Amino acid sequence: MSRAGARARLQERMRLYLVAPGAVPESSDGDLVGAWARGAASAPAAIWDRFYPMVRRVLCRSLGPRQDVEDLVQEVFLRLYRKLPALRDPTALRGFVLSITMHVVQTELRNRWIRRWLGLSDDGTLPDVAADDPDPDHEGREALRRFYAVLDRLSAGDRAAFVLRHVEELELVDVAGALRVSLATAKRRLQRVTRRVFAMAAGDPVLAAYLARARAEVSR
Repeated sequence: MSRAGARARLQERMRLYLVAPGAVPESSDGDLVGAWARGAASAPAAIWDRFYPMVRRVLCRSLGPRQDVEDLVQEVFLRLYRKLPALRDPTALRGFVLSITMHVVQTELRNRWIRRWLGLSDDGTLPDVAADDPDPDHEGREALRRFYAVLDRLSAGDRAAFVLRHVEELELVDVAGALRVSLATAKRRLQRVTRRVFAMAAGDPVLAAYLARARAEVSR
């Protein structure tokens, strides 16, 4: 079956499972994995419902506000459902989902850079504010555009680490698990990439103003 066909099948399954009886929202991650292993009809929808918000949020924050992530969300869950039998610790489901999500992020970033190199897509900047927008936040939009321009200068792995730690505000151990590296490696990478991001931001007049305000608030 083609990937497009698999996605279409997943969408149809989700429409069916989302109304299937028997899902238990209060169940633990381990219970969900156990239900999946037993072939419970409600398990795929229960896993989707629990982790869809997190997956979509991480994809959006990692790839930027313009990115349409719904196809990538489906890609994450397609991979998750294929790989669930390999999950040794059912209680580690959340970290497993994060790890798959970040792998999809890094693949998409590499593909994006290739498409830009070949001239097959635009430069990823935000669309213009509509002329009839009554109160556009021009400064905020410009800062966001410049922030993602800074992130675009990072490698896929460095960008993923920075977003998970400083945007998603995950604990270091969760960042390491999501990136499939040791805690020490995650710490070293984050120290290096954080210094680089702040140095690049400090050299941008718009982002530098935001940094100055943020530091002033922290020092109060």
